[in-house]
Amino acid sequence: RTISWNVKTMDAKMKGMILSGMMGLCLLLGILAALGSSWLTSDEFLGEEVEEDEAEVSYSLTALHVEGLDDKGCESDHTKAMEKALEGSEAECDGDNMILTWSLSEQCDVYTDAHDDFKDAAGDSQAEVELLGELADAKDDACDSATAGTMGTIGMWGGIVCALLAVLILVLPMAGVDALDAVPDMAKTIVSWAAGGLMLLGILLWYMMLPDGDASAGMSLWMAVGAAVLGLGASAMDQFMPAEE
Repeated sequence: RTISWNVKTMDAKMKGMILSGMMGLCLLLGILAALGSSWLTSDEFLGEEVEEDEAEVSYSLTALHVEGLDDKGCESDHTKAMEKALEGSEAECDGDNMILTWSLSEQCDVYTDAHDDFKDAAGDSQAEVELLGELADAKDDACDSATAGTMGTIGMWGGIVCALLAVLILVLPMAGVDALDAVPDMAKTIVSWAAGGLMLLGILLWYMMLPDGDASAGMSLWMAVGAAVLGLGASAMDQFMPAEE
């Protein structure tokens, strides 16, 4: 007895539209995630626990973001004092709320300088030794976070560029533009897989290089994961699901 395997196919035009939609959404979510300020959310600021009604603390790939630090109303004097206290930070008023942005690379530099300066001047007392250890931990955490953010940024934007190219490869022929017809099929396949693959690689590297902590996943992180899944899903669909010409 002969067994026949029936592989379901779809119309080539319909498949192209679905792939374009998936890759376009991958591109959009990837951009929103890379620019988003809530990859992680936390209830701590400078080692101190804060209540949700006091401030919202979140991390993007490149900076710490805090909103609502001052419950007495925000004034320019308050923002200047905060920027002076946290070197390299930027603070501004949004109504009664203070919005603080502090680059992770700036944090790394600040904690590194503070640790090195204190190490040169510290004595052998127990209190000074403990403080030096705390500064070393803070420096390591800040620099690890900055490095993780850099890797995540590279992966996300690399994937975004590939997603944009993939969208153009899919959409231009549908619009009757043959500008990319000369691109080899292998190159198109690589670009397609690289869109979601680079985003996923960036997310994994970012996660593995983060210091230990109690922060929770934020909306920007979930958008990044969604973008990577859509990109990889579109590539898998294109390669393994045949279409009727």
